[in-house]
Amino acid sequence: MNAGLIAPGLAAAVRAIKPTITVIRCRGIGEPMSKNTLQTVTDRLDPKRFKVIELKWSASFGPVPSRDGDSFGVSVEQAERFLLQLIIDQPGPVVLIGYSGGAQVVGNVAARAAISLPAVRAKIIAVGMISDPSRHHLQIEGQDRGGQGIMTGRFVPEDHFKVWQLSAWGDPISEQPNIRALEDLAAGIEFWSLKDPAAWMKDIGRKALAGRFRFWEPRSLASWGLAYQWSLGYTRDHRHTSYHVEHIRGVPGPPRTYTEHLAKLIGDLA
Repeated sequence: MNAGLIAPGLAAAVRAIKPTITVIRCRGIGEPMSKNTLQTVTDRLDPKRFKVIELKWSASFGPVPSRDGDSFGVSVEQAERFLLQLIIDQPGPVVLIGYSGGAQVVGNVAARAAISLPAVRAKIIAVGMISDPSRHHLQIEGQDRGGQGIMTGRFVPEDHFKVWQLSAWGDPISEQPNIRALEDLAAGIEFWSLKDPAAWMKDIGRKALAGRFRFWEPRSLASWGLAYQWSLGYTRDHRHTSYHVEHIRGVPGPPRTYTEHLAKLIGDLA
């Protein structure tokens, strides 16, 4: 057989081979390492194209899920360091996905990478966040109903990789309509824990001196009733935990849940 005829075929085959994409999952607060919200995303991906890794982090918010757990702020800071190293360790392209507290981690790392960490930025090809506590009001998949994350907005630059923000209507974690009382509450409990109350008080003092709190202002005082109504979306109406069963609105194609939509976005990556 003529070797000259084989070489072009081999060359075409080599070009057709796509590198394995590593999908790093960052679960939500209190969720287990497996059987979590993001598993309903990654279970739909082609295992021949995608390798899935779960970020090992505490996913704690004070005494949730364990009484001696770290504060949300400490947990997120630790997770960001773990995630940065995990990205660097991957041999090929990386997709980051996070839910709730995990979305906070993913969004923070992605924003830092896009702005000032070129070695990390070069690895990332896409970032998907579901119910990001710091979702910026300009970033959302599907229907835009306004609002932003409860911790106010953190914009993730889209110049270097794809950025997907998914938020359900009525979820006060990722889509509250600029309610000052909720923002003050979120800022106040960021470093709350039973384990280290001194660190919590120190953070409260630091934020107060920086002018982060405005409990006494008319805008804040007047918003507590609205804050309570929106909080029911979390405590009563399950708006924060509906992403694997509720259909996303405002996207083309047949009906899909939020997690199905994110899986499709990842699966469609070239």
